[in-house]
Amino acid sequence: MPTCHRFESITMAHRRFRSSSALAGQQHVHAGTRRQAPTRLALAVAALLAGSAWAQDSSLTVTVSGRNAANAASVAGFGDVPLSRAPFSASVISARQLQDAGIDSLADITRLDAGITDAYNAPGYWNQVAVRGFTLDARQNVRRDGLPINAETVIPSGNKSALEILKGTSGLQAGTSTPGGLLNLVVARPTGSLRSASLDWTQPGTVGAAFDLGERSGAEGAYGWRVHGDADRLNPSTRNSRGQRWMASAAVDARLAAGSLLEAEVEASRQSQPSTPGFSLLGNRLPSASSIDPRLNLNNQAWSLPVVFNGRTGSLRFTQALASDVNLVAHVMRQQLTTDDRIAFPFGCSAENAFDRYCSDGSFDVYDFRSEGERRTSDAADLSIQGKAAWGVVQHRFNAGVLASRYNARFQRQAFNWVGTDTLAGNTAVPADPSLTDENTNRHERSTEWHLQDAITLSPKWSVWAGLRHSRLQRDSVRTDDSRATAYAQGFTTPWLALSHAFNAQDIAYLSWGQGVE
Repeated sequence: MPTCHRFESITMAHRRFRSSSALAGQQHVHAGTRRQAPTRLALAVAALLAGSAWAQDSSLTVTVSGRNAANAASVAGFGDVPLSRAPFSASVISARQLQDAGIDSLADITRLDAGITDAYNAPGYWNQVAVRGFTLDARQNVRRDGLPINAETVIPSGNKSALEILKGTSGLQAGTSTPGGLLNLVVARPTGSLRSASLDWTQPGTVGAAFDLGERSGAEGAYGWRVHGDADRLNPSTRNSRGQRWMASAAVDARLAAGSLLEAEVEASRQSQPSTPGFSLLGNRLPSASSIDPRLNLNNQAWSLPVVFNGRTGSLRFTQALASDVNLVAHVMRQQLTTDDRIAFPFGCSAENAFDRYCSDGSFDVYDFRSEGERRTSDAADLSIQGKAAWGVVQHRFNAGVLASRYNARFQRQAFNWVGTDTLAGNTAVPADPSLTDENTNRHERSTEWHLQDAITLSPKWSVWAGLRHSRLQRDSVRTDDSRATAYAQGFTTPWLALSHAFNAQDIAYLSWGQGVE
């Protein structure tokens, strides 16, 4: 495991050097989330800095923070209901928590929540996670500020203020999705004056730099802006895996009049890095970890090329107050992805007619796989009314609206050619064959989803939660040679119902039932 270091203010603790106006002049000790052995240089620097800090102030303040019970998961659709009072399971991971844990990819959030586990996460490829044992569908289970996006790419986290994870059946929130739950990325918006810069170093040689700037201006801070940028040189522990990535983003908002808020944001990102394929069974035998070089990348042919991800996303959101506690929200977003997917791919054992594992002697087939110029475009628009109302002693917290989304995937012919065999030693050279011999599949999807949900407070102790979503789908696919065309249309309604009882300010009991469609 690579060793990581953090320099913050003037004391050393875990991973990152940060210079920020919000942190200027502070001295504190930060506890890392994993125990790692620092290098001798780091120990010397830590001792020197700690001695200087102790000389200035002999007192030591330790702050212990637990989970914030007031956190709300907006992806659930019930507004700002605290998670401690909600009849569903969800987690909210703030940007500071990600930063303190040294997390810069979705795959690593498994360290912060026991309900989230690792799926197939090959370095250099897009990230996959599983919630409650179900792998999240990259096309159905990921949201960005509540709108659906495609996660078949490397998703940058530098401009996100939080990650929200809704656990369990999500038919009320998503229509079609795998039953594990939903992952929602919350984009960082303009706040106040912000000046922040950071440098990262992770052994053996990954280095990065980032900045985050923001300001408000105008009468009573009516206008705000925020820009973020970061760049990394990637050099992970596995050999033949060097790459680079960068991202840039900007967000602005304007309070146009009393009760009117216009928000806009854009981001662009790129990552280029050879991917690292996983190992497999050797016949019916699980290979011994001690017999495998943990730094070996089987994608190490002289002709191996990096996987390149390019992404551009932008959104516009307008909020208009209709009454003191009722808002009309219009939100639109577009995501454009392009990918060059290339790998010297170890796959199966034709000698033993087995294609779900390697050969029993440790050899395997190697394929030259290339799918270049992949284009994925996602569009989404949501119009909703959100708010609170009271009829007598009964309180309502409601959300009603319609979501329209469209997804297009356009590919070219691809190469998937057998070029020879290799072994777990990873030292056999095989020739390249980039011939485009295989067809790909183009897809087009449309959906319209009407949604309604209401949290009804009957008394200080009893609440009823109800909602439903009606979805209309139209999906088409066809091979790149116009063969195997398929199409279907479908409509369905997914309801959800819960009853909760609050025993006191900290404890509730609830019973919930819901449906989802995968």
